[in-house]
Amino acid sequence: MEMYMQTANRFLNTAQQYAPLVQQFAPMFQNLPALWRLYKGFQSLPAAGGAAGATATAATSTAASATSRTAQAGASSPRIFQPPTL
Repeated sequence: MEMYMQTANRFLNTAQQYAPLVQQFAPMFQNLPALWRLYKGFQSLPAAGGAAGATATAATSTAASATSRTAQAGASSPRIFQPPTL
């Protein structure tokens, strides 16, 4: 009987050691279905330089590239959160 109690005690100690890891990784595994739906959604988007870009005229494509360059130049840089000083 004592051998069974020692085995059970070792099992419970091991379970207590791995409980924090399980608590950390559980939300990630719970979000896997949502991440998969996002992945499939992005895969179904048409490519940026697909067939529509190949049929465009040279004047239209140069105007579009100039517009995209000005949009990128005016893009804001990300802000880093700075907590208030106390």
